[in-house]
Amino acid sequence: MSDIEDSLNRISAQLTQIEKSLPPRCTWKRRLFLDLAGGVARGVGFSIGFTVLGALLLYVLQHIALANLPIIGKFLAELVRIVESNL
Repeated sequence: MSDIEDSLNRISAQLTQIEKSLPPRCTWKRRLFLDLAGGVARGVGFSIGFTVLGALLLYVLQHIALANLPIIGKFLAELVRIVESNL
């Protein structure tokens, strides 16, 4: 039984050392603020990224339509016309 007790005492001492080395816990108000700020930043980043990718896609589609490719050009020209009329 002393082997088990020794092992448990060593584990307990190690956990105490680990607990002392960790930073103090945040209060619920700080945690709420940090989570809210992180969510807002993530949402703004997604919005900007989606806008840039959408603009690049429309730019590429316009140039493909101007290249007068037989089948793709007509389809893309109609698609670009619809998108531009809704902006």
